[in-house]
Amino acid sequence: MSVKLVAAVVAVAEGEAVNVSRLCAAHGVSRKSFYKWVSRYRQLGLEGLEDRSTRPHRSPNQIAADIEDEVVRLRKDLAEAGLDHGATTIQWHLGRSPQWRGRVPSVAGVHRVLVRRGLVVSQPSKRPKSSWKRFEAAAPNERWQIDAMDWVVATGVVRVFNIIDDHSRVAVASVAVAEATSEAAWATFSQAAAVWGPPAGVLSDNGLCFSGKLRGFEVLFEANRREAGIRPSTGRPYHPQTTGKVERFQQTLKKWLRRHHLAAGLDELQAQLDEFCFVYNHQRPHQGIRRALPIDRWNAGLPARPADTAVAHPDFTGRRFEHPVTANGLVSADSMAIHVGVEWAGKDATVLIDTDRATVVIDGQLVRHLTLDRTRRYQPSGRPRGGPRRPRLTS
Repeated sequence: MSVKLVAAVVAVAEGEAVNVSRLCAAHGVSRKSFYKWVSRYRQLGLEGLEDRSTRPHRSPNQIAADIEDEVVRLRKDLAEAGLDHGATTIQWHLGRSPQWRGRVPSVAGVHRVLVRRGLVVSQPSKRPKSSWKRFEAAAPNERWQIDAMDWVVATGVVRVFNIIDDHSRVAVASVAVAEATSEAAWATFSQAAAVWGPPAGVLSDNGLCFSGKLRGFEVLFEANRREAGIRPSTGRPYHPQTTGKVERFQQTLKKWLRRHHLAAGLDELQAQLDEFCFVYNHQRPHQGIRRALPIDRWNAGLPARPADTAVAHPDFTGRRFEHPVTANGLVSADSMAIHVGVEWAGKDATVLIDTDRATVVIDGQLVRHLTLDRTRRYQPSGRPRGGPRRPRLTS
């Protein structure tokens, strides 16, 4: 409140004649507020004109202190266990406890508690979930997603095969192996199928243990699936979002494993994986399926089944070209020149062409995967012109 306004309030309170309407208009205040200050001055003197808090005397919807403490405790326990510990998960656990029945705050309320207690780290640059294009199988066993990840035990690096049901998010298998071979992938898949039944289809990346499609041959894992009537499908190269459900599962698994002691070997690691899968399927709410338990969603649907007849095997005849890379970094295939880079000059390249898609493999490494422009012979690399020269592999 300005000094002039205070003087006017005192003058009116003391009985002096003041044009209140003109005064209020000049200071941008209402007559109601002005006379409220006059009343306060008469009761309390100048202290009555000091700014007061607008906080209400009571807030019936305010979260109680004991619930705030429980939110913080749950956050700490879930984080130490290596499990999701956001506001959504914390509210889910509160709702399942009879102790807090009828007093569970909203997700927004839990989030405000975490912010107030300094337990939330702002991530303004994080990509919003609404920007992703989602897909989901309509029934259990309609499609499984499979992938492999590295993990470290006391004896060194091992591999873990993970399989997720696309519809229910049930972890149907998580198996530790010494090497990620196609035979080990099939053994893991068969083990899961014996428990959960065989799926109608399987989605994987283009790892050699899962598929040889980009290399012009068929590996054991995909050949056996086709014989069993199970549709094989792979994501496009360099696009892990296609198998995003199993990729996300592996992030959660790694977070959980880091909170536990280093396994001595494969057997101890497998025991940890089995424990995690039980928690993941039976005790952990899954936000991707609206906080349901994966096992409950599995039991709510009728599992799909593979086809009664085998799926046709691919024919690579006439689609495979083998030529050396020229000094200019070009490889010839199907009357076209595909640029792969001068760093591969002199190397033997295998080019696989499927209609308008081409894949270039050199020394077992995927070098390019491109859409062909049939209106031109030269297929550019798409690299920006200029920049540092790349070393050639041959002199």
